[in-house]
Amino acid sequence: MLKYLIVLSALALAGSAQASSPDDDAPILATVQRFFDALGARDTATMRQIVLPGSIYTAVSTQPDGTTRIGRMAADETFNKAIGPGYLERMWSPVVSRRGAMATVTAPYEFQVDGKTTHCGVDVFGLIKAEAEWKIASFMWTQEPDACAELKATEMRPTPPQAPATRPR
Repeated sequence: MLKYLIVLSALALAGSAQASSPDDDAPILATVQRFFDALGARDTATMRQIVLPGSIYTAVSTQPDGTTRIGRMAADETFNKAIGPGYLERMWSPVVSRRGAMATVTAPYEFQVDGKTTHCGVDVFGLIKAEAEWKIASFMWTQEPDACAELKATEMRPTPPQAPATRPR
């Protein structure tokens, strides 16, 4: 249930966000990709550069018995701990919503350790444009060991065209 609330929250922002072009989205998506690349390279220096101090990470994990566990940590704590070797995170079909200096990126993802998929889920990044660069202000994700087939099926679906928003006069 909580995973659906996370996705609905991101979609609510999308409904009120400014229309953006791929050119507008490119620097936002590049920041998220830099985060994934830094995670895989165990490069905490880069992570510190692109994550705002005081940011919070929230994991919503589905347990084997079907219950949900919520884990939260300050991003700064992860920089002081060793990030595991062999990490690879890959997202697809990202949805970028932007309003002024605030943006979200929501996307299904797959997480691997040493080439073996451990789980899939949905990532939700909150970003802020600070000092002329997009920075990660928050990061939430679902961690669903049994959702890979379902989420990977969305990778092949074409995105339907969206009608432009109209405003009543």
